[in-house]
Amino acid sequence: MQTRFTRLIGCRLPLQLAALGGVGTVALATAVERAGGLGMVPRRAEVPTPRSGAFGKGFLIPYLPDVAEVIDEVRGLRVAEFFWGQPDPTLVAAAHSAATLVSWQVGSVEEALSAEAAGCDLVVAQGVEAGGHVRGTARLDDLLRDVLAAVSVPVVAAGGIGSAERVAELVAAGADAVRVGTRFLACPECDTHPDYVKALIAARADDAVLTDHFDNDGGWPAPVRVLRSSLDEAMMVGNRSVSPPTPTAEAALTMACYAGLSVEHVREVKPAAEVVRELTALLA
Repeated sequence: MQTRFTRLIGCRLPLQLAALGGVGTVALATAVERAGGLGMVPRRAEVPTPRSGAFGKGFLIPYLPDVAEVIDEVRGLRVAEFFWGQPDPTLVAAAHSAATLVSWQVGSVEEALSAEAAGCDLVVAQGVEAGGHVRGTARLDDLLRDVLAAVSVPVVAAGGIGSAERVAELVAAGADAVRVGTRFLACPECDTHPDYVKALIAARADDAVLTDHFDNDGGWPAPVRVLRSSLDEAMMVGNRSVSPPTPTAEAALTMACYAGLSVEHVREVKPAAEVVRELTALLA
């Protein structure tokens, strides 16, 4: 299926993998890329170079390295995505200097307009249903409608997307693509602790809750959506770290087990390529 997103990125399907900080891997991003979507890795992932194709890296503004390092890290990648900070024209221009497209994940129409004005090539509209760090405060359907009406660049819908029906609904509503994270946490290519995976599979939508508890002892400004069971355990032991549990973690369920409302669609462990095929099955 061709949209403004697929034509811009150069991929076959209007689907973007979320960067999944802490547990996202090059193997997962590569599997999504090969299946036809845009593969994304978190900033600290070591991406083999030279690299071509639909592959990108995500950056959190509070932990952003200096601009020269950003340029080095995105050179050879298709997309640099930034999140949790005011869109910065200087940063956008720096990424463009490395021949990289720039995406900004936003939580409001005002921020989307700022991203377009800063020179971004596309924006990700994040609804409050999202897992992980949540900037959006409105339901995705409402935010998507308003952002589409406000900007001219391609718009990617994000937040609580876990089924082929939901993907088709959002694309029909005008989204140029969807951005999905939670569904990929249970893929074998993801660096997710087995106990975290089991908790995801057992969870339903109302088990994913917003909290300000995980803040690195005041060093992180974002509310996050996690599994209620991990929040309860973390509060009992006093863990406030934003790091999610990888396979080497001890007491995994006392850590930040991120999950969006789409967690109810995580029912089994399956390869990333199968998740991509399932999510895009209803697109014409």
